[in-house]
Amino acid sequence: MKNRIIAFLSLLFIIFTIGAAISMLYITLTTAELKKIITLHSVEILRQDLIIKLQNVEQDLLTVHTELSRRLDKIITNVTDLDKAINNCMGCHHSPAISEKLLHIRDDITKFETSLSYYITASANEERIKSLKADSYNIATELLNVTSEMALIANQRLQERTQKAIDDVRYAQRILIVTLFVSFFMALWIAVNLTKNIINPIRELIDVSRKIASGNLGYTTAYSDSTEFGELAYSINDMSISLKDSNEKAAQHLNRLAGLYRVTLPFHSVSNITDIYRELSYGVADLLDVEQCGLLILNEGIGSFEHAYPAYGLDENRVHAVRVLKEDMLQLYFSCNRKPLIINEPESVSLPEGIIGDSGELIHNILLGWVRLKGELIGVIRLANKRNGCFLEESARLIGIISNNVSVAIENTKLYEDLRAQMKELKETQEQLVQAAKLAAIGELASNVAHEINNPRTSIMGYAELIKEETNIENIMSDIAIIEKESVRARDIVQQLLEFARRRPLEVKEVDINNLIREVTTLINVQLKDARIRIAEDYTELPSIVGDPNQLKQVFLNIINNSVHAMSENGRERAAAGNSREITIRTGRTDANVFVEIADNGHGISSDILPRIFEPFFTTKREKGTGLGLSISYKIIQSHKGRIDVKSEEGKGTRFTISLPLHAQDVGNVSSPA
Repeated sequence: MKNRIIAFLSLLFIIFTIGAAISMLYITLTTAELKKIITLHSVEILRQDLIIKLQNVEQDLLTVHTELSRRLDKIITNVTDLDKAINNCMGCHHSPAISEKLLHIRDDITKFETSLSYYITASANEERIKSLKADSYNIATELLNVTSEMALIANQRLQERTQKAIDDVRYAQRILIVTLFVSFFMALWIAVNLTKNIINPIRELIDVSRKIASGNLGYTTAYSDSTEFGELAYSINDMSISLKDSNEKAAQHLNRLAGLYRVTLPFHSVSNITDIYRELSYGVADLLDVEQCGLLILNEGIGSFEHAYPAYGLDENRVHAVRVLKEDMLQLYFSCNRKPLIINEPESVSLPEGIIGDSGELIHNILLGWVRLKGELIGVIRLANKRNGCFLEESARLIGIISNNVSVAIENTKLYEDLRAQMKELKETQEQLVQAAKLAAIGELASNVAHEINNPRTSIMGYAELIKEETNIENIMSDIAIIEKESVRARDIVQQLLEFARRRPLEVKEVDINNLIREVTTLINVQLKDARIRIAEDYTELPSIVGDPNQLKQVFLNIINNSVHAMSENGRERAAAGNSREITIRTGRTDANVFVEIADNGHGISSDILPRIFEPFFTTKREKGTGLGLSISYKIIQSHKGRIDVKSEEGKGTRFTISLPLHAQDVGNVSSPA
């Protein structure tokens, strides 16, 4: 296309150059002719000037009456100018006729000058002067006629040459116009032709590109020429075919990867070795399109590789026929440098005995993949009789990947078997531990219950023995009162135990936390006065929450009682130190909760005991507590979707923080310990 464009443009340039050259030639010739015409016009002016001077001399002769007339000077001047004009005109180039006329005029002027000289210098009579004047006038008239005739001839010649120059200019103009028109139409034809030659292949190539882009890989165009477009079309065809081949190879590769994924995925989801054999043999047979596929597993007991069952293309009897000694298989394994082995002509290769199977079986080709575990050969993937052609290196690479996955699956199966055995053993051990924990919990419960009830029981039995010996009715009544008190104590212990174990639904309603705490402090006001403990209250205005007021009251009462007990025990030490005993109760809210802080400056809780304070039956009050108060409180707050946090430092006091949600959901559906 480049050569074609250059050829077209060169042709256009040549045509335009020829037309321009012809036009320039005519213009140059015409210009030279015009210069001559201009020169002729100058000569013509001289001739016209000569005629005018002759006419002036003739007129002057007619107007002169005497020889002494004042016009004689002017006549002499005009004749002199006339002579000069003739001499100047003689220096120009003229046609022969003009030149002959000029010579005749010059001779006449000479005669005229002589005649005029005679006329001017005449002193004869008047007749003589008139005769000389007439002769001069006649000579002047003849000069005027000859000069006029010469001017007429020159003027005709000048008009002819001028007309010829004008015709040449018009001819050059026509040539230039024709050149421009030819160049224009030639350029238009070249543009249309080039556009057609460019647009048509471009459209064809665009159509090919669009079809290739739409997925029609391998599509080619029949367009062909010797230009660059032909080369481009050939390149696009080659590209389309290459893309088709690459796409087919990519599709085949993706299919192989998808098949590889389908084959290897079940290896990591099965836990039975038989399932691995089945998934391997049937999956690989479908992937590589073979008639036989299976796995030979090393049997250390007999020192050989035996074909596992199930296997694709082999029944149970034929499977047992495929067996290879360990030494022979290892020799084959190392001979192929531990890479998958392709045998497309089994009859030309010396194979270990038993790898073919039944002697009557016809095997066309074999592919062996090595399954290693911790660097040791434990199995061989055997594929035989590929249906379409022979085994390729791509098949060997796939078998190499599958072999690695099979080894991992076999190892995982063994690990799973070990894990299942360990889990079974662990489950049995756990059941034993749970049983032991239950027995320990029952024992601890029984011990705590026995301990708690043993004290009142001892008092009841002791005072019952005393009653037998007492005779004084007042002492008997006093002992009976003690027995009754201890019986009530034992009943309360049993009641608390039952309430801890029993769950009952919450009786929810709107609760004002500040008013609830004030009711609790009113209940223990007497106890606080007796223990000389001051209450410091810092209440923030709070919105109502949803909860069981009686159970929440029990929580606050348990915690405040614990604080009172803690400060009653170290009251002497704090009094000696000059510190007052005080319980601080503060309420507040966060974005989603209200909270109550109950802090005391008692003896605190040691760090080794603090994690256990919410355990059932755990108490530091010795014979004065059951260890159930904080456990019950914890469960109550838990049933309200809240939480209890405690911070304590030994010797400085303890702070409990109870958080309750502002908008607890499903509080009424949760059961709580009594």
